[in-house]
Amino acid sequence: MILFVVNMNSGNGRGAKVWRQVEQRLQARGTTYRAVLSSNGQDAYERTAAQLSDTEWKAIAVVGGDGTLHGLLPLLVGTGIPVGIIPAGSGNDTSRAFRIPRDPIQALDIIVSGRTRLTDAIASTSGLETQVTITAIAVGMDGAVAADVNGSRYKRWCNRLGIGSLAYLIGFVRGLAKFSPSDMTITVDGTVHRFRRGWLSAVANIASYGGGLRICPDARFDDGQLHVCVVHGCSLWRILFVFPTILKGAHVKLRNVTLLKGRQVTIEPSGRFLAYGDGEPSGATPLQAELLPGQLVFLTTFSG
Repeated sequence: MILFVVNMNSGNGRGAKVWRQVEQRLQARGTTYRAVLSSNGQDAYERTAAQLSDTEWKAIAVVGGDGTLHGLLPLLVGTGIPVGIIPAGSGNDTSRAFRIPRDPIQALDIIVSGRTRLTDAIASTSGLETQVTITAIAVGMDGAVAADVNGSRYKRWCNRLGIGSLAYLIGFVRGLAKFSPSDMTITVDGTVHRFRRGWLSAVANIASYGGGLRICPDARFDDGQLHVCVVHGCSLWRILFVFPTILKGAHVKLRNVTLLKGRQVTIEPSGRFLAYGDGEPSGATPLQAELLPGQLVFLTTFSG
């Protein structure tokens, strides 16, 4: 039996619309399933946790966005239960990385097919709190942008228009007025790197975040590495030039961008930076991140 975890409010209500299409197809094809209907990530977590102990599930299918899946990761890591996603969020970076179609019925076909691949994940610790992330942890200005976007009205309008990635560009412009860079110490597998005027540091498991921004173009979900992108040494005007290049990953050639990779990462700026994993709050610096190799079983047809 497949358990469908539906965030009815994801993507400004798109979750509910997508679920109606999916449920009609499930009933038409006679698929055995159970549905958990939720209103937010915490609600989805609690309702799913209550379901996991009473049935041997063939798969868990998330109808929602990156944030909905993020909330369920602690229940899924290391269990061997296949997890899939039917994208209904604003950024949908997870589905993009696994080449899951945006069309709900095509995405459902992938879940029902049962084809899987092992994927890595990230465990991050901030203070006494540990979280699991599948896409990327944004620290610094990109964390501040995520905070602004999540609390905004413009995100809802961008979702309605089907251009969720535009919300992150708006959030970036707004964030410039509030954010101050800070010197940063980043330790990767025991090697210490120091940066002046650090603007952001992203720890990535896949290539993109923020609705398609290619922050670490070489990152793959199964390559056994955390990829770290640091933007540093920039003036305000320089950062205005750097940010648009992230759309296509061209920033990696700039002198103000440093790429690192390893399995353990510690980020310690001289100031306090917010951290967001999968677009959800993940504490603040200092922050430690560690690779969880092959700890998730993901439903996908992606084979390359």
